[in-house]
Amino acid sequence: MRYIVRDIWNVMPRRARWVTGTLLVLWLGWSWLFQERYGGASVVVMSVMDRPISYASVNGNMGGNTFAFDGLNAGGKIAGPYSISGNIAKIDWELDMTLAQEQAGYKFEKHTVTLPMPKRKKGQNNFCILFLPDNKPLIRWATSCVLEMDPTVEKYRTRG
Repeated sequence: MRYIVRDIWNVMPRRARWVTGTLLVLWLGWSWLFQERYGGASVVVMSVMDRPISYASVNGNMGGNTFAFDGLNAGGKIAGPYSISGNIAKIDWELDMTLAQEQAGYKFEKHTVTLPMPKRKKGQNNFCILFLPDNKPLIRWATSCVLEMDPTVEKYRTRG
């Protein structure tokens, strides 16, 4: 391959080499300056459910786990960075149980839902998943998931 490119370059007239080189430099400069670049994102999992979440992922990228909601803190863990893109967000999660719930007969539950991917803005490097009661995940991009999701978590706080 190296010799093919070299041979073509050597056969080209000098003016064509200058034009080709100039266009290549301009294209590289344009793509470096004006392309949307977002880099990796962390998956932040939070929950206001009465059951722990032992597994959560978005488009196959695993997030952290959470404890059962204690009435004050939505908990949550961070995992990543991952490349999260596309028009849809496939959220998979598994509900675990506390000791009292296990003794009461609760079982592991696996869930999957597909949602439209929220629009990401520059500087938003966290993909937030907040699990609401009735197994409904709320997703969004944010610079800080705790600050972004706090108004929603506030509705479920019972102490503090």
